[in-house]
Amino acid sequence: MYLFIDNSSPGLISFFCYLNTKWVQVDFVSLTAGDLLINLDKLLKKMGQNKVDLRGLEVRVGKGSFTSTRVAVTLVNTLAWSLGIPVVAIAEDGPTDLEVLIKNTPVGQYVSAKYSGKVKIGQPKR
Repeated sequence: MYLFIDNSSPGLISFFCYLNTKWVQVDFVSLTAGDLLINLDKLLKKMGQNKVDLRGLEVRVGKGSFTSTRVAVTLVNTLAWSLGIPVVAIAEDGPTDLEVLIKNTPVGQYVSAKYSGKVKIGQPKR
């Protein structure tokens, strides 16, 4: 199974799963950044899959909050490392030709977070 995670919309996590030659979208309400891991577990159970069934990951970057982007990137990099699978990042809406991107991406290459605005960590509020 290939999985695309879009954690860029406030209050919503969208998962796109590539199973049996078609994409299936599953959305979850998200109240905190920590909901991503919990909802990934729910998704896998709903789809009758396990994390070892993952063959490649894609994550949305460049849109959404700093925290949601950071959490999503950390999650996919950790899963990719622990499962020995490829991971790619995109800035477009929805899943791309993930299966093609994954085949051209070596295992051990990880993604970096890109943000929609200037990061304001440590800067005084005005």
